[in-house]
Amino acid sequence: PLVTLGYEGSYDVFVKAHGDGLSGQAQAISLGNARALLKVSANHKSPLKSEGLLTRDSRTVERKKPVLKKARKAPQFSKR
Repeated sequence: PLVTLGYEGSYDVFVKAHGDGLSGQAQAISLGNARALLKVSANHKSPLKSEGLLTRDSRTVERKKPVLKKARKAPQFSKR
């Protein structure tokens, strides 16, 4: 978000993230930075939105179903 708006050297950002993996933490930090910059000025909304920085990735892990080995992996099928 800082690069998109041209604020590379203007702000010092210190962040602590816990949970999820590295990419999930990176996405959470990016979303937090974008939302913070939006509070600084409402004019930042269109460039941030066009880059997709204000959208949360809502994908979650699919649950394991009973009988199946994993979420979708079924036990081996035998005709006879």
